[in-house]
Amino acid sequence: MLAFPLVGRWKPSQITISWTADSRPIIPEIEQLIEQSWQTAMSRPGVLLFDGPMCRLESFESRDDQLHLQLSRTGYKVFMGTNLSHAELADQYGPTVLANPIGLSAALISSDNYLLLGRRNANVAYYPSRVHPFAGALEPSERLDVFEEVRRELREELALKDSDVREIVCSGMAQDLSLRQPEMIFVVRANCNRQRIESQLDHEEHHGVWMSRIDHSSIEAALASDEQFTPIARAAILLWGRLEFGDEWFEKRGTAGRR
Repeated sequence: MLAFPLVGRWKPSQITISWTADSRPIIPEIEQLIEQSWQTAMSRPGVLLFDGPMCRLESFESRDDQLHLQLSRTGYKVFMGTNLSHAELADQYGPTVLANPIGLSAALISSDNYLLLGRRNANVAYYPSRVHPFAGALEPSERLDVFEEVRRELREELALKDSDVREIVCSGMAQDLSLRQPEMIFVVRANCNRQRIESQLDHEEHHGVWMSRIDHSSIEAALASDEQFTPIARAAILLWGRLEFGDEWFEKRGTAGRR
């Protein structure tokens, strides 16, 4: 269900980015599948799609306390036609045929010590009606800052201002093995309580907020429950738990979701 290509703790000064050319090979059969997937999705009632720009992960290097990401440009249409609809193409052609855009997900900790995730609406493109982090995708820009991108997502989905955010650290990278998309996971500590955060929810993508106290027993109960977490939601909880409870806790709980 999950893989963890990167595990650690990085602050804003410890992550750097460089750009390179898109290495995704152009294979006519795959391009046709991408177009077919897009047209099929566009024809569904109530689904709003936009071929927005995204950042493709070409490679990464973690050395000492630094993390370097090498990126290229891709788009949502290619993502939908490969990772979302035909991730199995990687088995036949290799992983480079997928769009592989970087997603961003936050384990959000309120000032009154609750872990908050979103409850997705029924009309979202993937994992409808499931519990998923407040999240988005890394969008290309001239001076790209992954931490500022997380702040942008929190402004859009929860109306959190910069002053509402006390700390952001990157806790690692996870991969949902059904989508094979790299997802950077962050722990965000807010200066506001859970009631205020919930009251500011933008209902375009989420219809509600899932929450749990951050003590050990509450998190254990959440992980063992029948709650419909997406794989990335579970990854966000596990990577936050690693920072909070230690490597041994993470290894024991994280192994159950890996293959």
